[in-house]
Amino acid sequence: MSKSIESFSRGEKAAKIGFLVVALIGAVKGVVGFASASVSLLAQAIDSLTDLFALIAVFFGMRLSQRSPSERFPYGYYRAETFASLIVSILVLLTGGEVLRESALRVLNPEQIVSPLIALSVATASIPILFFLYRYARKVGMEINSQSLQSQSEDFKADVYTSFLVLIGVTSSQLGYPWIEGLIGAVVSLLILKAGLTQGWEALLVLMDAVVNPERMERVKELAQEVTGVISVHRVRMRRSGPFCFGVLTIGVDKRIPVEQAHRLAEEIERRVKQKFPFVESLIIHMEPQEESKLRVAIPVREDLGMESPVTPHFGEAPFFLFVDVEEATIQRWITKQNPGLELEKKARNYYGKPHS
Repeated sequence: MSKSIESFSRGEKAAKIGFLVVALIGAVKGVVGFASASVSLLAQAIDSLTDLFALIAVFFGMRLSQRSPSERFPYGYYRAETFASLIVSILVLLTGGEVLRESALRVLNPEQIVSPLIALSVATASIPILFFLYRYARKVGMEINSQSLQSQSEDFKADVYTSFLVLIGVTSSQLGYPWIEGLIGAVVSLLILKAGLTQGWEALLVLMDAVVNPERMERVKELAQEVTGVISVHRVRMRRSGPFCFGVLTIGVDKRIPVEQAHRLAEEIERRVKQKFPFVESLIIHMEPQEESKLRVAIPVREDLGMESPVTPHFGEAPFFLFVDVEEATIQRWITKQNPGLELEKKARNYYGKPHS
């Protein structure tokens, strides 16, 4: 099983478990909330209904993402998972708005809760269950790098907090302050709206190929620069597609490097990056010949005196050559070598004799 299929299968399983648990909790809260006239409990029931639609979107987003790339979709269908996350955020915002409206009406027209003990029992029992869902969805979402599943886990965490608020609201109503429960419902709705805005903004950033993790890109650049043979890294581009990333690197290498060696260099960079970031699906490495920043000058000299060697105007007949490396208009190093052609020229003259006038 490939890395992507295995990841999406785990995400599907998490979505299924979440759907079943949330459906049960939502049904119980809806029935009890309606029977007891608890607006805060009804608000949570409506939020659970939104979670069900969100989990359905996550499930089908992951199922669609498992399809193999085609000519029309050469990068695969991974963004279906991100699109599902955007749908989730829209549903959450709609739910938050409706809950806020109902809560405002309850503040203006407070009603006493009919069966507070049952409402308290349901709210209390849902807290550990929702906390388990939050931890489970967050763990799987982070392990497979699923944005929609991580977003859903944050929604479960908000449900844990709102369950505590429901306890406060129901208790306040029992003590003779029913308007507090309406206020608690308004707070719950604001938390729902905040979660929806956060999820939607993150999904839009991914769909627009925005840089969502500059530190990760900097680390990819460092990994590439550590590979022997890489002179410089000019540009790093990475875009997220569902739970995976696609990257493009532009590096500078010696223009005299053989093609086979350049290929091995690219493979080593890709291996190191994927080892550090397993969710990188593809890494395209573009190589550019590095412009020479060094200059080597050969100077004909009569004697081997280093930088003090006297220069001779006869290049071919010079006894020595002074080689000087210049970088950024500064002499970095020098070396003196004998002229190998001079000895060959003497042998040629002895063999053929001196030319006749």
